[in-house]
Amino acid sequence: MSDFAARSIDRATPIPYYYQLQEILKEEIERGTWQPGDLLPSEAELGQRFNLSRTVIRKALDVLEADGDISRVKGKGSIVAQPKFRWEATAGARDWRLANSPSQLLLGRVIDTRRVRAGGHVGRLLGVEAAAWVFELTFTHEVSGRSAALSQMYLRPQGSPQLKALYDAEERLPVLVQHGPDVAEQLESSYGVHAAVSQVTVEFTQTNEFEANLLNVRRKSAAFLLSSLDLDDAERRLSFTRTVIRADQIRISLALRHSEPPTAGHPMGLMALMNVGPAAF
Repeated sequence: MSDFAARSIDRATPIPYYYQLQEILKEEIERGTWQPGDLLPSEAELGQRFNLSRTVIRKALDVLEADGDISRVKGKGSIVAQPKFRWEATAGARDWRLANSPSQLLLGRVIDTRRVRAGGHVGRLLGVEAAAWVFELTFTHEVSGRSAALSQMYLRPQGSPQLKALYDAEERLPVLVQHGPDVAEQLESSYGVHAAVSQVTVEFTQTNEFEANLLNVRRKSAAFLLSSLDLDDAERRLSFTRTVIRADQIRISLALRHSEPPTAGHPMGLMALMNVGPAAF
């Protein structure tokens, strides 16, 4: 049985069905189950496979289309798009979030915390087997008292001795304080998880219904999608996070150093320093 055939919708989580489905389809596209130009299964096939309504299926496909992962052709179906140009920027994990920002970035609302299987794509990013368990944290960020971003983080239990002890104690999960310090700071202070470097990809996207409701914006509002792989001082992989950020709440500044020598995993030898803060300052 293929990974895709084994995937299912978790009906106990507060994460909407269409949001879960778009994550499943996105992961399968990224891992090469379907190549650029291939047709995805039809809406009817997806509905039967996952026991979901046509409305839910269409919402999930709307998300993939907005993210540029597929194109939809009337009378033909959903076609996998060509891969986007990816620019991997490397920066100090906390520096790019807070440098030169007059406002404090806080953890907003904790939507969900659970243990999940890593799956093929996240497993490869974190260097673990697809069947390995990881912590999945879904939460919002606040800037100046307003919801500014929504994140889904996949956190390796081996990221610190404290996390490993938490994992070994059955049913225990990381505890985050809502409206407290940002997640990176809370994970470091409470569980000893220190992210020294983040490999970040920045893309443009539009908010779907789930994201728009949590971020208090209209559906299909302009947003940035940040995909971040966090490493510790020894370059061990700690977590992978996808963050959707309101475009009207931030600006991202990049400073490129072309003189850095090439390093493993970064053949261009470019170092990018990023600072994120409210757009109006």
